[in-house]
Amino acid sequence: MFDSLPNFPRRRRWREQIFPGPIVVALIRRPTKLAGSAPHYLLIQRKSGAYNGQWALVGGKWDFGETLMTAVTREVKEETNLDTTFTALRGVVNERLAPPDDQNNAAHFLIFVCELAAANGAASEQNEGVVAWFNCAEIDDLHAQKAIIPSDYAMLKQFAGSTEAAPHFEVEMMAVMDKEQEWESQLLRFERINDPETN
Repeated sequence: MFDSLPNFPRRRRWREQIFPGPIVVALIRRPTKLAGSAPHYLLIQRKSGAYNGQWALVGGKWDFGETLMTAVTREVKEETNLDTTFTALRGVVNERLAPPDDQNNAAHFLIFVCELAAANGAASEQNEGVVAWFNCAEIDDLHAQKAIIPSDYAMLKQFAGSTEAAPHFEVEMMAVMDKEQEWESQLLRFERINDPETN
């Protein structure tokens, strides 16, 4: 089934996707003053769309022209009203969704899993759904009850608590893309973000 996805009819793809959709998700650990206390992570219970009623990582679409840091902190602010700062890119996940039958669509996402630090303030429900903090045992319970998106659960298990940053570069170019025209492309920025050698 997954090998045939590149030939899947466009009308049967989620929003008629041509390319994988870029998605940013946030691992946000609640700051705690108690030494040895179990970490808690912020989740959202989606109230619309394909995962209606399911708990999930906070995040969404990466808008054209944004940096990774801007995209993920914006999504968190929109969905939780929480101010955050970018800590690190923890991993990139290629998620392909095959439909269980002919009545449903296929989808393909490229998910950037980011760790963020919560600033002062409380997370609160906005338009996307209820938000709440869960410790790892409670997240395992959500998974046992089939109340969390399975791939989000797998990302939490893989990346939560990790100290390993994935290489992340921000590149800015000035170039002509659409016309055959004489123009010397210019590299304006090629910067590694959160380089372990400098942080």
